[in-house]
Amino acid sequence: MTMKYLLIDDQGKRSRVFDQQVSVPGRLEFEIMDDPELLLDWSTQELRGFSGAIVDFHLNTPSGPGYRPLTIVDPALCDGPVEVRTGLGAMLYLRQHVPDMTLYGMTELTHGHAQLFLAAAAVWLAADPLNVNEPPEILRRVLLAPDGEQAHLQASHRQMRDSTGPFRRLMDSCLNRKHLDETYDWLRCYRLCNGPRAHRQVAGTVNRLMGRRISADPEKTFFPMMTQWQTDLEAFVRAWGQDTSGWPDVSAGVSAKTWAQHNPVLDYVKSGAYDTFFNSPDVRAALTRHRINEKKEAQP
Repeated sequence: MTMKYLLIDDQGKRSRVFDQQVSVPGRLEFEIMDDPELLLDWSTQELRGFSGAIVDFHLNTPSGPGYRPLTIVDPALCDGPVEVRTGLGAMLYLRQHVPDMTLYGMTELTHGHAQLFLAAAAVWLAADPLNVNEPPEILRRVLLAPDGEQAHLQASHRQMRDSTGPFRRLMDSCLNRKHLDETYDWLRCYRLCNGPRAHRQVAGTVNRLMGRRISADPEKTFFPMMTQWQTDLEAFVRAWGQDTSGWPDVSAGVSAKTWAQHNPVLDYVKSGAYDTFFNSPDVRAALTRHRINEKKEAQP
């Protein structure tokens, strides 16, 4: 039996690694596409014929005359069509059309911007990580096993696995907020604030980006959220082996002075590498799908 995977990646160098070093003629093969729009050429029945899909997160999706955007259409997720611009969007599209397909998020762990994408793919879309820096023999053994059951053979798998719990807690930390209940939306706005008094800018930024008027009182809203965010993010980055010894101490109470000199949450999310993660509607749609499924699973 031949295992055949879709490989969605716009970087030819990595695609060639799979095609030339990982593939096994007659046993393990790859259908390589450099743009998610090419999924439009495959019917649902044809997609079901693949053993799974390996998807890069940063897709340099083109535009202009002749471009056929791949879109996600689901009134439960969004008001109108959402164009696929990231690997999370491509995974969401595949989950809609082939719900049981085995998915792998392709990454190189030398790229720090992959951390949030990997965790989101795992928690929101049940995708396993696939580190292209692993030896080809390990990648081959992982992909020849059905349903991702050998993903743990990767030496880096423990880091990726251990980061998902803190990521889930981080993204769930605002669910009890009355007017804006997703940490993702708070962080999307907060990352545009700056300076030692960034907490004073949050309400205005939420109003400007999302059209919502909220209260961001420091004592009741901002400081409790920031304390939780830092706690969860610290566990997240430590799972990836990063040093957090210089982070502010939030164990004995906080104030504006706590983050005046160093705000690790803001430093992390402000990175230009995460512009795509926080500004792509297909990423937000993947989160919405996750919330819908959580509610369904919670029903008796």
